[in-house]
Amino acid sequence: MTLKDLREKQRELSGLILDRSDKEALRIFLVFSYLGARICYAESHPLMLFEEEKFKDFERFKSFLLHLKRAGHFSVFAHTPLFVDLKGLNAEHKLMLAKSYFKVFWGDEVALFNLRHLAETLTDHDFLYLINREPDLDEIEVVFARNYQILYQGRLSDLDNNLLKDDDSIFAHQEVVLLKSLKRFPFNWIGVITHNFSRIFSHQFVRHTWLNFNQRSHRYTKVDRFVIPKAFKEAHIKQYEEIIQRGMAIYHDLSKNLKKESARFVVPQGVATSLLATGPELVWQDFVDKRAIPQAQEEIRDLAVFLKEVLALST
Repeated sequence: MTLKDLREKQRELSGLILDRSDKEALRIFLVFSYLGARICYAESHPLMLFEEEKFKDFERFKSFLLHLKRAGHFSVFAHTPLFVDLKGLNAEHKLMLAKSYFKVFWGDEVALFNLRHLAETLTDHDFLYLINREPDLDEIEVVFARNYQILYQGRLSDLDNNLLKDDDSIFAHQEVVLLKSLKRFPFNWIGVITHNFSRIFSHQFVRHTWLNFNQRSHRYTKVDRFVIPKAFKEAHIKQYEEIIQRGMAIYHDLSKNLKKESARFVVPQGVATSLLATGPELVWQDFVDKRAIPQAQEEIRDLAVFLKEVLALST
């Protein structure tokens, strides 16, 4: 089967998914796709993206998502789950769906698709019909932790933005943000933001390919903070800071004549970045199983141990 044949088969089946999906759930989960799209280009705190006018203005919000679809930025829509009712669906249709779509999780009565499955095949008209649900932050629970100390747990809409302020230090304070629905849905979809983690960490994190990822890009945003490994002693930190200062001086000099995408080659790989990762609870369980172990690198191990405790996952 060619890619063209596959797309045609997906178009034929898209109506089946559209008709059987829980559209009201999109009021909660569409915000994950918005966050995934904007985290790539933003220098602000990831949670401050919900203060942007194109998020708060529903018409602009829909236009932005439609623009992403038209531009072919389909990956961001994988952050939004679609819960597809399987009751009464015959075996032939189930087989066709399973053969035509990747990254689908199957239950007895509900299958977990995601919005990317439809964004790639729906017409603009049908896509706008589907996303015509105004986001509701009141239905999202957030756990906000800095240096693995939980500072807030509650509704996202009640979060005090003063908690998101940071100092001017070149060294970053690591933050973990968990996002999930207050209402229970099949498969328990969970979003995790790792803010101010190193690119050494991110190279490992994105290997967990059953999760969906978007990451702050230093191709478009400035380099501003760095992560200190816990193993570093005072002398190591001093050497590290000297390397950072030399590297950043060269980076700023190169940036006068080159694009950031080229100048960033001289930036130390401990530079801080932010990622959004989303997936069902069973995939987060797999992440914890593989990373909450002594052999794992400290950044990713600490995250896995934290998620194990907060999400009450087993090992």
